[in-house]
Amino acid sequence: MQALVTGAAGCVGSALAELLKARGHEVRALVREGSDTAFLKTLDVELTRGDLGDRPSLDAAVRGVDAVFHCAALVGDWVSLDEMRRVNVEGLGRLLEASAAAGVRRFIYMSSMVVLGADRQDNLDETAPYVFTGDNYNTTKIEAEKLLMEFAAAHKLAVTVVRAPYVYGPRDRQMFPRILQYLARGKYAYIGGGDVPFTLVYSGNLAEGLLKAARNPAAAGKVYNITDGAPVTRRQLIERMADELGLPRPKKNVPYPVAVAVCALCEAAAKLFRLKTPPILNRFRLKFMTAHLTFDISKARRELGYEPRIPFDRALKETVAWFKANGKTR
Repeated sequence: MQALVTGAAGCVGSALAELLKARGHEVRALVREGSDTAFLKTLDVELTRGDLGDRPSLDAAVRGVDAVFHCAALVGDWVSLDEMRRVNVEGLGRLLEASAAAGVRRFIYMSSMVVLGADRQDNLDETAPYVFTGDNYNTTKIEAEKLLMEFAAAHKLAVTVVRAPYVYGPRDRQMFPRILQYLARGKYAYIGGGDVPFTLVYSGNLAEGLLKAARNPAAAGKVYNITDGAPVTRRQLIERMADELGLPRPKKNVPYPVAVAVCALCEAAAKLFRLKTPPILNRFRLKFMTAHLTFDISKARRELGYEPRIPFDRALKETVAWFKANGKTR
């Protein structure tokens, strides 16, 4: 298979490129100008410069490709809706048009459990409805999924949606860096005790799910949840991270009602002063730290033969080891 991976310099894209090469596939990696491609160069993949806003670069990227794995997305908790829509929705539209014109056979779209909202999610499966929260990332990922399925029906393009919860692994630029920073400074505090479960996915396991979706013709037109399987609590995650780093386990705890009030004040102040960086606490971060978020992957197990290949303890060790080896633990 000749595969194109967008967002290939990121946590998910780089893990997928590594797995594809290990399984004997040819990989073309779409990267933006200025992206860190050091790891990709060790894999001997074909690098192509491009941008989701530049149709000619996408036409070149998909030429001769069998499958497109669209892992690129603008992720953030303080990005404007217009900016996020340009990348996550309009950029997807350009890539779909280029793929259809080039005769791409499979299009695998990397989506997120964020489309299911911010409230309690207890072992939800793929039949759960969209829930708009007002969050820009949530809005654009829902719009993107709808666009994908509408385009696929109109152009007879075989697409599959793979939804993931919070992703961790080497080269993570979203979740782990923030946690490590607070742990290293002794400033991490649980909210509401930290004992509520949530489901994560290791980038290596997610890559396995993406590849299985691409190789199964019956997956066309379907949506699959991909996770590590068993949930963990925030306290379990944080304590194991602290142990791996040789740091004291956090003891601080903020009552949930207090955190909600602080969150509202922080967001109001940030909007009033038009801050460019996210406040220390906002709804996105509050959800990560407190919400019950567990998901059912029985459909992926049954139809794709997916099983989390790397257990949580090993995945966490590998992730923290990568951050330590690259001097990114403070």
